[in-house]
Amino acid sequence: MSTSLPPLFHFSESYNDANQFFLSGFLCPDPFAALEIRRGKVVLGVSSMELGRARKEARALKVVSLPFGKGKVFTTVIADFLRGNRAATVRVPPSFPLGLARDLSAEGIRIEVDGKSLASRRRKKTKKQILNMENIQRTCEQTMESVRSLLAGCPVRNGLLVYRGHPLTAERLRAFIEVFLLERGLETSDTIAAPGRGGADPHWRGEGPVRPGVPIMVDIFPRSRSSRYHSDMTRTFVVGKASKTVMKMHLAVCEAQDAAFAALKRGVFLPEVHRAVCHVLEKRGFDVPKKGRSPRRGLLHGTGHGLGLDVHELPSVSTAADIFEPGDVVTIEPGVYDRRVGGVRVEDVAACMPDGTVRFLTRFPRDLEIL
Repeated sequence: MSTSLPPLFHFSESYNDANQFFLSGFLCPDPFAALEIRRGKVVLGVSSMELGRARKEARALKVVSLPFGKGKVFTTVIADFLRGNRAATVRVPPSFPLGLARDLSAEGIRIEVDGKSLASRRRKKTKKQILNMENIQRTCEQTMESVRSLLAGCPVRNGLLVYRGHPLTAERLRAFIEVFLLERGLETSDTIAAPGRGGADPHWRGEGPVRPGVPIMVDIFPRSRSSRYHSDMTRTFVVGKASKTVMKMHLAVCEAQDAAFAALKRGVFLPEVHRAVCHVLEKRGFDVPKKGRSPRRGLLHGTGHGLGLDVHELPSVSTAADIFEPGDVVTIEPGVYDRRVGGVRVEDVAACMPDGTVRFLTRFPRDLEIL
C-alpha cells in the first residue's frame, strides 16, 4: 500500500502569494496553476500570454499553456490539467480559493487542505537564502541611515522639523523611504513612520508633522523585487534631547533585546526568549502581557516573528510553543508603548544557520537621540 502524499496544488498569482512563488519561482500578476507532482518537481499551467516568459524564468519541470477562453468552462480547464498530470486528488494550502475548491470537487477532483507542508518548508531557509536576506538587510540599513541623516539635517521652525522648505511629515518621510528602496531594487508598502503619541499603536503607519523632542518610530520591512525575501528593522529616534520618560523606555527596550539575543541559541524553547524580554521590562517598571491579556501601557505584543517570503511567518517568538531550529530567521523586537508619549521599539534580525550557529543579520546602531 502506497503511503505517498497526493501532489501539492495551488492556483494564484505570485506577486503577493508567497506560497505560489515558493512553489514556482515565477513572478506573475495573474493567477496560474502550480502542481508539485514530487518534491521540487513542479508543472505549471499558465495563460498563453505568459507561456514564453514562464518557460524562461520559472523553476519548473514543465510549463504548459491552459486554453482559457476557448469554449471550455474555466474549472474544466483546471480539472483537465490536473487529470492530465494524474492528480485526481490534490493537497492545497489553506489560502486556496474556496469557490475553485468547490467547483473542482464537483468535477471529481478530491481536495485535501494541507496547512503545514509549505509553511514548514518555507520556514527552513538555506544558507544561500539567509545570506540573501542579510544583503537585503544591508540595504535596509542604508535606508535607515538616510532617514537618520535626513532628520539630522532638518532645521526647526515654529516647533516643527522642516525639510526642503516645508514641514516634515510622516507621509513625506515614508515617501522618501519607499523611493530610496525602489532605486535599490527593493520594494515596500505600509512602512511605519509614527511620530508622537500615535506611535502607542504598534502598527500605526503614522501621519502628521514630525516635531523635535518627540519620538518617531521607523519600521522598514523591504522585499527584494527578484528573490522576494524580506528584511525588517525598527528604530526609534528623537531629534534633539529625549525626555526622561522616553529615555527610560528606550533603555529598557535595548536591555530587553540584549536579554533576548543572549537567550537565542539553537534548540531554545522560544517562549523562554519571550520570558527573558518580559522579565527585563517588568524589572524596569513596565507592564507585559499576562494570561492572554495585553496591558494598556508597556509591551503589547510578542517578542518577534519569523521572516522570509512573508514579513510575518513561522516561527513566533512569543508564548507559542516552538523551538529555534536551523534555517529559522526571526526578528527580535521588544517595544513599550504609552499613549502619553508614543511608542519605542527596536527590531533586529537573527538566523539559526544550517550548521546550528546563530548569525545576527543586523549591524545598525540603536542610538535614540539625533543631536
